[in-house]
Parts: sequence; structure tokens; C-alpha cells
Amino acid sequence: MKKIVIPNGLEVAPAVLGAMNFGTTTSRADAYRVLDAYMDMGGNFIDTSNNYAHWAGSGDESETLLGEWLRDRGCREKVVLATKVGFDRHGEGAGLKKEQIEYWIDESLRKLGTDHVDLYYAHTDDANTPLEETMDAFDRLVKKGKVRCLGGSNYDTWRFAEANAIATAKGQTPFTVMQQKFTYLHPKSDIAPKYIFNEAVSRERLRYLVDKDIPLVAYSCLAKGGYENDERIPADYIVGDRLAFIREMAKEKGVGTSALVVAWMANLHRLAGFPRVLPLFASSRVEHFLENLKGLELTLTDEDMERLNRA
Repeated sequence: MKKIVIPNGLEVAPAVLGAMNFGTTTSRADAYRVLDAYMDMGGNFIDTSNNYAHWAGSGDESETLLGEWLRDRGCREKVVLATKVGFDRHGEGAGLKKEQIEYWIDESLRKLGTDHVDLYYAHTDDANTPLEETMDAFDRLVKKGKVRCLGGSNYDTWRFAEANAIATAKGQTPFTVMQQKFTYLHPKSDIAPKYIFNEAVSRERLRYLVDKDIPLVAYSCLAKGGYENDERIPADYIVGDRLAFIREMAKEKGVGTSALVVAWMANLHRLAGFPRVLPLFASSRVEHFLENLKGLELTLTDEDMERLNRA
């Protein structure tokens, strides 16, 4: 797996391993198998959060398991480690106030068994805290060496831009990565997201990222397994001709449809109007994960990409 250097200087794999369910619905043994396989394939970019997966446990499981795996494998220096702060944990922890950011980074570092994380995300916007306070707090973490780079997830584009304008004006560290919901299928515009800022990526957002040279880490990129099973497609996506087309091309290419989605995302930056996109996905079964990872090995011509985009 060939690494890429994103504009903030991090050298990362072109696909991100999501550790959301590790230690809860994905057992320790299965999580270790997926982590080991990803590293064996040359992967190095692992994504977690300080609240994963609190709906199935306490919210400490993912970071704790990753910390144990990093210790057991002795591979911390080979991993680009991303975690997050700002979302709810059983009725606590939501928000991006100075005290919350400072408290939760120390908790994350403790569980992960490291003295720094490579990428620290604001997990979602906090409209009740001034952006100045949030960006001041994040910048202090960078200056203390607890965090290398910053990212923003689940922000309206204008709020993300405003946060970066504030940081730049004050000589502070801006967000250099955006994480947002994005997949091949088009979202239904008449269905509101579960969380207010949990919007799917729009064309306007893509143009903003291109202009600012900011990469997009795409979560929910495989539509919860819906590319292989119609019953799993979330209700907020449009199905029909576009889904039928990518499934047919996947058959032509001899890969699963999810693998072709991964390939499409990894190649989008070749087309005008699209930033670098890094698909983020996982599986509890290592064979499924590796099947989807094959998308990074798939060659797509310019004609293939144009046909996929026109569908």
C-alpha cells in the first residue's frame, strides 16, 4: 500500500481503518486480526474517538483496545493515530470548552498509552462555545506536543472555515483535515441527519476543500454494507440507477461493489472539483475488510471515473 503525504505533512495510507466498534461489537480477537492485517498490507492510519462505542459500552473500549494493541505489537511509531473529542458519552462529555478539551486529551492519551496523537479532531461543532475558545485550547495542545495536527468533523462548511480564519488570524494551528459523511450514492436532501451537523458532503463542500487543499476523510463511506445488501442501505440515500451502475461495473472489474467504492474515492482527486478523499471503513471480519481494501489496488481509467460520476 503506497503512502501519500497530505498537506499537513502526515504520511498516511490512502484508506483509514476505523476502530469505532473495536472492543464492543467487534471482539478483541477480531479487532486484533483486522489491525494486524491492515498493518501487514502497509496501512498506518487508524481512527478512533473518546466516545467509541458508548452506545454499546462505556465509550472507553476502542481507545483502550488500541492502546493495548499498540503496546502488544510495539508499533506506535509506525501508526498515524487519530482520535476525537466533543460528542456525548452517556450524557457527559459533549462540548468543546477549554476544560473539556484539556481533560479528554489526557484521558485519550492514557487509554491509548502514548504521549501524543497525530491527528486530533473536534468530533462535532459546539455552537454554545465560542470558536475562539475552542481553537485556543486546541492550539495549546499542539504547542505542548500532545497533538501534532488538528481536524474538524461534523461542521457546517462555513463554521469550519470560520474556525480556521480565527486560528490563522491569531497565528494558531488550523484544522487541516475534514472528516464528514460521504459515499458514492447521493443523499436525499429532504431527510435531516440524526445530529444537526452530521450532514453528508455536498458539491459546495467539495469545492471548498479543493480550494483550501484540505483532504476529506470519508466516514460511512460503504453505506453500512448496503452496496452488497439492499436491506442495509440507510434510508437517507437515493438508490436506483447509480447503485445499479456501480454494481454492474464491479462485476466487470471482478471485485465487490464496496471495493469499487473505495477505488472511486481513492481516485476522485484526479478529477476537477474533487479533493483528496480517504475512505474510512472497517469490518469485524478480516476477510471482508481485506476484500474492500482491494479497491486500492484496482486500476480505474479516466473513462471509468467519468462514467462512475455521470451515473
